[in-house]
Order: sequence, then C-alpha cells, then structure tokens
Amino acid sequence: MKTKIASYLLSSTLAASLAFSSNAITADPDLGKNNWAWGKDDVLGAGNRMTASSIKAALAAVEGGNIVELSHDVAMGAPYIEPIQTPYVMTLSRTSKNMENFLRDKMGATNDIGFYLERIEMTTHVSTHIDALGHVTIAAELYNGLDREQAASDIGLNHNGIEKSPPFIAKGILIDVATYKGVENLEPGYAISAADLQGALKKQGTNIPEGAIVFVHTGWGKNFTAEPQHYAHTGPGIGIEASKWLASQNVVAIGADNMALEVTPGEEPTVVFPVHQHLLVKQGIYIIENVKTDELAAKKLYETTIIMLPTKFRGATGTPLRIIALY
Repeated sequence: MKTKIASYLLSSTLAASLAFSSNAITADPDLGKNNWAWGKDDVLGAGNRMTASSIKAALAAVEGGNIVELSHDVAMGAPYIEPIQTPYVMTLSRTSKNMENFLRDKMGATNDIGFYLERIEMTTHVSTHIDALGHVTIAAELYNGLDREQAASDIGLNHNGIEKSPPFIAKGILIDVATYKGVENLEPGYAISAADLQGALKKQGTNIPEGAIVFVHTGWGKNFTAEPQHYAHTGPGIGIEASKWLASQNVVAIGADNMALEVTPGEEPTVVFPVHQHLLVKQGIYIIENVKTDELAAKKLYETTIIMLPTKFRGATGTPLRIIALY
C-alpha cells in the first residue's frame, strides 16, 4: 500500500511539491529575463507578433483547402490533474419532455415544443485548451509586472484574462520529437531538450518562422482517452532548456499532445511547472495543452496554417479551444 501511495505522489506534480517542505527547496529555477517588450499596459504578450502581414502570409500559404482537427472533444471522463483540478461534469438540466409539459402548462404553448438545455461544471483547463497570460505567477508577480493583489479577485482575473487574448491566425510548425527519437511515444518523465527540438527540425527540413505557433508531438496523446488519469499525472514534455530555446525563436504560442506541455514529473521534483512560469510570466507566450497532433505527424504535415479562437470567458485563466490546421 505504501508503495502505491509513493508511486502516485511521484506521478503527481502537485503532490510531489507538497511532499517536500519549503526548507528542502535550495534554489529557485533560472527562468531567464523578463521579455515584456510591448509596453506597461500590454495584455497581448507574444500575440503582438501576429500582424496583418503575417496573417495574410499564413492564409496565403493554404493551397488545398484541407483541414486537420487538432482538438479533443470536451467530454465526461476527460483527463484532469488531482487535486488541482475538478472533473468535467455535464448534465441535461432541461429535457424535451419536461420542457414540453412546462411550456404547455405554464406558458400556454399550443405547439408540441420541447428542448434540451445542459448545465456544465468545469475548470476552463479541460481537454484541448489555452492558458491565459494571467494563469500563473512567480511569487506575487504576473506577466508584465502586475501584482496579484490587484490583478485578480474572487470572481476572476482583472487583467490578462483569456478575453484579452487575440484570435490566432498564424503559421503552424509541428516538431515530431517521437519520430526523431525513433519511438511511437516518448516515455513519461522524458524531458525534451533543445537539442531534441533542433534535431527533429533538421530531420524534417523545417524552420520556425517568427510569429509561429509551435506544436510538439511526443506520441503521449494516444493515452488521452485510453488512460486519461495516467495521461494527466505523468508524461513526456519540454524541459526548461527547450522552453528557453523555443522562446528565443519569437513564437506566439507553444502546444503539445500532453497534459501540461512540460515534462511531468518535472526535472527537479520540488520545482513545479517552471516552464509555465517561464513562458507565461516571463515571455508572454501562450501555452496550449492536450493538442491532437497525431494526424499531423502521420501525414508529415510539419508546416500548416493554424486558426484558433479562444472563447472570451471574462476573467478566466484559460478556455477550451477549437484548433484547426489548414494546408
């Protein structure tokens, strides 16, 4: 029994952090310098790298009008990280039969009208989703130097909520690290390095243009439905070195076919989600999680045009996301 508990603790990022006292943490990770380059009132972060010219170029690159769906369904049973997140729950709060009776008896309807309505309870970080720039802090600081005492309240983010993010139309780059390493999927806990990313890009013959949206294929996405809680609590992902290298390419957003983008458990067991801190807070680069990259990888579609439109939940720290790749 103790072995099972210990195994679970090691596989859960939050639990791993709670298993050590603050005294055990000897140093903060090197998260690099702040890249708050767009002014003190900026809320777009790396979204500023999308311009009218870059959007026109991305759309002009679409040749065949083909679409690849990169989003999972938002559904009961979707992976979630305990105890940080709660499960996604949807119920029909109104059904055709009871509404037909209600509308006839209470509102005088003479036609046989019924309808369905649902009630949903969820974190916005369910299924394929994007993180708002205000999702993460370093100590009391958010992206662009905002202080958490002013940046948020009990009913949501006052600044850098997901409603502030732009619509995304950009060139998309797939980095197939699994194929580069010669495996179907990378092993849980494997920290993808900058050298891995560079090697995969070289093998593919692909470059990362400024203002691109980058997706990393690890192969771990096959477990999203097959083993959702195993998928959620561990997995391969980028390490802090790879995060810094990708940021240096001046990208808009980075996603992967795993739960947290970054490797889980982390490279240092007492340092929790440093890639989130680096990308969101330090760089203003958006994070996309649980991306369906398998079809892109199978078809070797390394360069596409990405369209994704975040739902404008005011004050929310993220939103489920519909992503399509055009080619």
